[in-house]
Amino acid sequence: MRSRRAWLWPLLTVVLLVGAWGAWAAWQTWKVYGDLNVAVEKVDAIEGAVETGDSAAMQAALEDLRAAGDTARDRTDGLGWTALTWLPVVGDDASGVRAVAEVVSDLGADGVEPMVSASDGLDRLAPKDARVDVDALIELRDPVAQASTALSAASARLGEEDPSGYVGRLKTKYRELAAVVRDADHALSSVDTALAVLPTMLGADGPRNHLLIFQNNAEIRATGGLPGAVTLATARNGKIELVRQEAANSFTRLPQPVLPLTDAEKRLYGPFLGTFMLNATFTPDFPRVAELIRARWEREQPETIDSVVSLDPVALSYVLKATGPVTVRDVELTADNVVDELLHEVYLRYEDPAEQDEFFREVARTTFDLISTGGGDVRALMSALAQGADEGRIYVHSFDDGEQQALVGSDVAGEFVTDVAADPQVTVTLNDLTMSKMSYFLDYDVSVTATHCGGGRQAYTGHMRVKSSAPDDAASLPSYITGGEASPADPGTQFVAIRLYSPAGGEVAGVKLDAMSINDRPIDQDGRKIAEIQLALEPGQESNIRWTMKSGADQTGDTEVQVTPGVQPGAKSSVARSAC
Repeated sequence: MRSRRAWLWPLLTVVLLVGAWGAWAAWQTWKVYGDLNVAVEKVDAIEGAVETGDSAAMQAALEDLRAAGDTARDRTDGLGWTALTWLPVVGDDASGVRAVAEVVSDLGADGVEPMVSASDGLDRLAPKDARVDVDALIELRDPVAQASTALSAASARLGEEDPSGYVGRLKTKYRELAAVVRDADHALSSVDTALAVLPTMLGADGPRNHLLIFQNNAEIRATGGLPGAVTLATARNGKIELVRQEAANSFTRLPQPVLPLTDAEKRLYGPFLGTFMLNATFTPDFPRVAELIRARWEREQPETIDSVVSLDPVALSYVLKATGPVTVRDVELTADNVVDELLHEVYLRYEDPAEQDEFFREVARTTFDLISTGGGDVRALMSALAQGADEGRIYVHSFDDGEQQALVGSDVAGEFVTDVAADPQVTVTLNDLTMSKMSYFLDYDVSVTATHCGGGRQAYTGHMRVKSSAPDDAASLPSYITGGEASPADPGTQFVAIRLYSPAGGEVAGVKLDAMSINDRPIDQDGRKIAEIQLALEPGQESNIRWTMKSGADQTGDTEVQVTPGVQPGAKSSVARSAC
């Protein structure tokens, strides 16, 4: 009897201790879940308050975030919680909870506060008398850089954990927080990049010459559209002036390319990439586009160009949503109608291309005057520009090495990735072949999925749906819209070159157009394999393209799917989550 009691009491003690520890762990976990809920809510609240400029709301949300972060960190910082991370089944959940606690605490201490303080200075960035306060830009750089660094670290820390095995509630909240932090990191990184280059681009260190390119999506090109209008703008100490506007078609065709073309460029685009400014956007590589356009300008105009900036009418619609409408002649242009007016109605209203070009010039100048005098809310304007950049509708290339280095990897860089060591990039482009404005009626979407990973290489499947939404009587539209006799297709029919670019070092194969195999041999451009499909679409016709791809070796990250932006608002590009 005594021997039984001798081991019974120690066993009961152990059972009670384990039970107490389990109850403590369950209680702590439940409380940390509450802290996580608060964190997600407060990060969202801070983002909303920054957009509206509500300083009081920002400060209150920041204090709540700090309290939740500090409490969560205290709960998960001891040996008891460390022991939980060693256990089977629940160990990964405990590790994920600790990661969240660390991230929330660090964001409250180092990430969000500088962003909140920087927000108070945003109103100083509103242009006045066509001048941007360069000193205000410089003052914002440090707090934004500090916040950006903290958010980048937080996003990376959350990315170290795999939430797929977490219990349902934790998995959902973990992914919510990771998405919020990832989006905030992306947005603030873009702001940090802008603040790094804007002072000098705005002439803080001396006058600068910029070419502003307006891409016309109604005649689609790889980067968005035909570069229909070109404007020379100068900047000196924050003062911006529109000097001269030229129609791109005034730069007539050259007998030889303005810059030497590579063999791949000749095979893909012919000599027209370099002989005609209107075709400089055939390539999806915006730095190359900028080189070609600058070379053509400097060949015929007296100015030396420091940068090329591009946007399209959809990006302009986002800007007008922030600034309010503008009136040009007797036409009120709003966020809702500006795309239709500039990409279609103008060709019905004015038969003479010279009148069309003059209308485009007046739109550019009127919109510039509205923005440069401080029209609209600066936060809404910044949000509009960020949306346009995120959708691939705004590009910037600087010929200053330091500025361009800061732009590398940003949304506005428009880079054609050829580095096999970089994360993979799949590119899908469209180029009109009819010399028409029928791409206004072009509807398409692209999906790419990473299906599996083997030996450090990802395999993909891709699908593209392309449709002409042109009316049945499209052939009766003005010849400037249909292409007329200059078009190789019947009036009303769209003729489009679609190119599928594999990741660097990768492959493209199994291309099918409406279930019919396309056996063309892929073209190699700097290690990227390219399949080309030339597609004729009559009004109302829809076609489907399917293909398979492989990434290069050791390309195990998420894949950027870069797609030519079109007339419809919203993003065509996407991210294919890694299969590795």
